[in-house]
Amino acid sequence: MAPFVMNDLSRRYTNVEYAPVDISEYADGNIGIPYVWSYDSKQPGPHVMICGIMHGNEIAGAEILVRMLKNTVRPENGRITFCFGNPDAYARFDCAAPYLNRFIDADINRVWGPELEDPYNQGSEVRRARALRPIVDTVDYLLDIHTMQGRGRPVALIQGKTAALDLIANITSIPIVLTGTMHQAERLRLRDYAQFGDPDDKAVAIQLEAGQHWEASAIAQGELIAMDFLECVGVLPRQSKPRAQKQLHLEVVEIVLPKGGIFEYAKDFENGTFFPHRGALLGFSGPERVEVLTPIDNCYFIMPVHFRLDGGSCGRFARSIPGKVSA
Repeated sequence: MAPFVMNDLSRRYTNVEYAPVDISEYADGNIGIPYVWSYDSKQPGPHVMICGIMHGNEIAGAEILVRMLKNTVRPENGRITFCFGNPDAYARFDCAAPYLNRFIDADINRVWGPELEDPYNQGSEVRRARALRPIVDTVDYLLDIHTMQGRGRPVALIQGKTAALDLIANITSIPIVLTGTMHQAERLRLRDYAQFGDPDDKAVAIQLEAGQHWEASAIAQGELIAMDFLECVGVLPRQSKPRAQKQLHLEVVEIVLPKGGIFEYAKDFENGTFFPHRGALLGFSGPERVEVLTPIDNCYFIMPVHFRLDGGSCGRFARSIPGKVSA
């Protein structure tokens, strides 16, 4: 892996508030795929998957899965599958350098396209994705739990198809929803794979960014949203809840790419920071320190990046979708 571009602000985000949970007791799985546990109610209903630790250093997902397994979260309708996505990378997590060990050979959230069919590609993550594919192919609703580098409210990344928008509007524990082109042109992510990426298919994948990677609050937020998700897709009965905050629906208008691999934030911005006016200062790009300004009025900054690979993005500018603020 190429070295990360680090600075003083980045180093403020390297404190790990909790230890990674031991997942070794789940290694065998119960359907013939390591670290995959599936439970069928024998009643009609969808097949629902909750996945965590697709990235080895996003350790909150493992804690959430273990809690749900230990608390015997089981479907009343349909089927629930719990998937530890990349356990080999997770096993290498080091609290002293938590930004490392995101993956072993390749980002497993970028190998869901032609890599799966390439017989010469025998990287660790590609082999794991191939092992997961038979079960993923049968999933109707997927919640893929991630965490993010910056602080701020959780955000769900989804396809802009009707089925996804209709579902996400009911998961009121999710405060921010993001659609649109979210990355540079790269390889296929799990949330865009097969049935999830088909605009005419009712299958839905949600990539949840539950909070900052190593803050304990990400566990609580992710677990709350995971339970809400299971209720909304119909495998668990709905529980009465206090009225949720309004859900903000955004779409990406610009990916922030630094010039020459150099970028410095003007200050420490949280995920979802709102800028009322165009031309607000986000940071400085390139050796000439060119100002990076918000491109529109009423602009949001989404998922600030602090451990950036050379050439990688620094975040996304987004706008609110008219008529898409759910009560």
